[in-house]
Amino acid sequence: MNHLFLGLGGAGVRVWQALQQRLQSRLEGAPASRRPAIEVVLLDTDARALADSAPGWRVLGVCSMPPVSQRVLLGADTEALTSLLQARTELRSTVAPDGQGWAARLQQLGAFDAPLSQVGERLPGWPTRRLGRLLLALHQARVRCAVDAAVQALQARTADKALTIHVVAHLGGTTGAALLLDMLALLHRHPPAPRCVVQVHVELPDHDSAGLYPAPLAEVQAYAALRELQVAAQSGLFELCFLGAMTDERGLQPFDAAGREHRLADWLFHRMAEATDPLALPAPAPVRAQGAVRAGEFAAFGLAERAADRHAVRAHLSHELMLRLLAQLRYNHWRAGLGFVTHPRVTGHESLAELMNAWGLSDAHFQLAVPLPEIDGDTLPSLSIEQEWQMLETHFVGLIALVAPSRRINELRRLFDQGLSERFRGQGIEAVFDQPDHTLRRRAVVVRQRVENSLWDDWRQGRRALHECGQLLAAVLADLADRIEPLRQEQHGLETQATVLNRQLDALEQAASGPLQALGLLRGVRERDLSEATALLREYALARTRSSAITLSLRLLAEVQSQLTTLQGMVDGGEMAVATLAEETDVAATATLPPLNAADADGRLDTRELLAHWRTQLGTRESVQREHLRVLRAGLFAQLGEQANFRIFAQRIGEQETCDALLAACAKRLPPVALQPVVSAAWDAWVMRLHGESDAAARDLATLQTRASIGLAWLPAVAAGRVAQGELLRVPAPPRPDPVEEPDGEEAVAEATGSAPDDPETDGEQTVVLRPVTRVVPALPGVAELIHRINRLQPLVQELPEGQGELVLLRMVRGLPLQALPRVQELHLRHEAHRLQAGRAALWLQLDDEAALPELLAADVQAQKARARTVVLLAEAFGLLREDIDPVSAEPVLLHVRLDEDGFELDRLCLGRGPLDAVEQARERVLHGLHDEVTVRLQARDMQQPAVQTALRDAMRQRIDLLRNQAPPEQRDTVSREWNEAARAAMKLARQESVQ
Repeated sequence: MNHLFLGLGGAGVRVWQALQQRLQSRLEGAPASRRPAIEVVLLDTDARALADSAPGWRVLGVCSMPPVSQRVLLGADTEALTSLLQARTELRSTVAPDGQGWAARLQQLGAFDAPLSQVGERLPGWPTRRLGRLLLALHQARVRCAVDAAVQALQARTADKALTIHVVAHLGGTTGAALLLDMLALLHRHPPAPRCVVQVHVELPDHDSAGLYPAPLAEVQAYAALRELQVAAQSGLFELCFLGAMTDERGLQPFDAAGREHRLADWLFHRMAEATDPLALPAPAPVRAQGAVRAGEFAAFGLAERAADRHAVRAHLSHELMLRLLAQLRYNHWRAGLGFVTHPRVTGHESLAELMNAWGLSDAHFQLAVPLPEIDGDTLPSLSIEQEWQMLETHFVGLIALVAPSRRINELRRLFDQGLSERFRGQGIEAVFDQPDHTLRRRAVVVRQRVENSLWDDWRQGRRALHECGQLLAAVLADLADRIEPLRQEQHGLETQATVLNRQLDALEQAASGPLQALGLLRGVRERDLSEATALLREYALARTRSSAITLSLRLLAEVQSQLTTLQGMVDGGEMAVATLAEETDVAATATLPPLNAADADGRLDTRELLAHWRTQLGTRESVQREHLRVLRAGLFAQLGEQANFRIFAQRIGEQETCDALLAACAKRLPPVALQPVVSAAWDAWVMRLHGESDAAARDLATLQTRASIGLAWLPAVAAGRVAQGELLRVPAPPRPDPVEEPDGEEAVAEATGSAPDDPETDGEQTVVLRPVTRVVPALPGVAELIHRINRLQPLVQELPEGQGELVLLRMVRGLPLQALPRVQELHLRHEAHRLQAGRAALWLQLDDEAALPELLAADVQAQKARARTVVLLAEAFGLLREDIDPVSAEPVLLHVRLDEDGFELDRLCLGRGPLDAVEQARERVLHGLHDEVTVRLQARDMQQPAVQTALRDAMRQRIDLLRNQAPPEQRDTVSREWNEAARAAMKLARQESVQ
């Protein structure tokens, strides 16, 4: 059978997400013959719930969101709504009472650019159910196209043309309650398939265990929707309507709102997973005439399971595998029996000299003595500083040989000064060593790229862990920091040396030009003085040049430090992102573990001990874990791309897309087929426990029966003879062990010893023959009989395929009258209170205020009459009622005369012969308008003036005295008491006090 899931509002979206998770965990990898034909169409007014980034759409990192064509967002602008209401006048009452002034109300409403609950707040007091009808009328064509396309896709996959439509909504939700009735009418008017059955699944509004309560009008609107559902059932708009509430059949409250939605998803899964309805109960409705429409029925369900939670097991193992991957990425620390652990390993101290030389961080690189091929190519400086000055010195000494001896020292000093400013390497030391900042920054960037590429390649290849990359960078930065102070001290010494040498040169030059030297002019300057001056000038030039070179080295060192610090920030950022992701993954892995207490397991058969065993077998065993991580690690770096670096990694590892892809890759390594042994082992352990303990089966099945309670309470006395109950018990078929052939002869010896028979190809090598372990599990004892003893009902027993490993008890009650439901009675009381307080506005709660809907429960006539007495007294005191003579019967009558703004009469309605007759019409629509006019008068500004309230009190007292005198003597006290109570309530309303 084909199934179409039609989700209305947020509840429909959440139930489908839970159902999709169940389908994926149970049927992924199953053959096509075992997969049910299911399609989905979701309708909502909240764009966030249908967005691709909405929470809940990813199951173990894999997006399960339906296509865009199957997600219909109902929204509209003012122009589209105006055009619709201009063309269809019957829809104007969706925005304004009686359709009057609809254009102004539509402008006040504005566009449907937000969820329906928020848009409805723009019209305070106006029911959002009518606004939902307006939206559905506008998007009717889109909705029909989405439904028809989904049905056509179903029929193209299977030969079965039968279709079951599951409509899911929440009667307390804004969108679901607004679209439900009109959607049923649309499906009835335009069925998407010839053989189409509609089943409705709704949740009644109720408070949550978290302390959340429904909106003020949610319960009142839910009751109005139930009245319309009753009419829809009689019209045959649906076959079954499953109701759910917080209180179950035992009067307990076992599930909160989220739990009820997940339970509904489980129920839908079991109904959709089989080709036929597992609980096709005969309809208890009376036989109808031929050709008559078969009325729909209200039903409730209960279910309980004893099985391993496949999704939780797979989620736990996938997160555990992801934890191992993150530990390997961060620390790469393998420990026997534990695998990759989440703390660093102790590594040997490696020499930094070779690494720093290869990365361009040696002293020669900072002195620009070694080129960087990325910038300098293969060009090398021609000579070192000493060699350069030795060459210049030889040249200068040759030049001064042509100068007069008396001027040789001065000329030599001038030449050295010129060498410092212009001749050193053809530029001078300032031009050579005072390079621009951008040039040094470029060299530093090249160095950082060298370091990053080297570390990234080492990390990607597994030679170094991410934490070790950060530690190595910290060591490099510490080494660079240690070089700064010695360089500064050396520079200070060179500057001091240059200053001293300069003074010595000044003294020598002054002594050479003194009077004592004039006596020796003929002989010339002595050779020793010239040699001394040359040595001083050489040392002075070297000191000045080396000081400038150290300045350049310090500037380059600062740029490199800055670049490497940035790189270290990238590495640390990536490590912190990995650590954060590991914490979140660990929390997620722990959340999927079974409870420590078996009583809180909620039907889960898998235990923590069992998961620990299979976690070792499937994930953490050395050979298995290394193979998993080899594939996952390669996949991660392939996803990052060839041009990735630490910056890209730090940015992307924290993104949701990357995390989802990583989790999906881990889950892919653990397909459902690989987890079947876990499910089987959990089932086998439970069955063996039942055989080992005499009362275990009865105790566990009693718990199962209790947990399978119907999720809705009803009164058996009211529903007697009208309901039909059924139960279905699903048990897996017992395992059938494969026949084992007995080996004989040499084969038997080979299996016993672990050696192979003589074979020239094996050459004497020993081969271990591994046989699959045969499951020897006895069948589950007498489950049907035990259930029969506990519940006095004989359930149907259905055998599941072998290896299913689950026990499922499904219960259903159909034919429930709404009058027998305590929760409906509570909603009825709230609806009655609202109807007494709201007047004519109570009619707006139903989609059509002209439709006479059946009362689900008897109204509180006394409360209605008491409210009517108050309204009649106030109306007469305000002058809204007049006494006149009926021209036909010539008897006095009480008239309600409606006037326009100018005081002219619009119409008059007869309320009977007096106030007593008017009160008897409390349930008639004639009093609704009177109630609204009284409310308007009570809100007038002068109502709080003492004179006005005194006149109002005197008028009501006169009417009460008149009614008492007109009543029979035996009823005077009763009439006086009832009307005086109404007068007291009227004065409280006039003084704007609360009325109980």
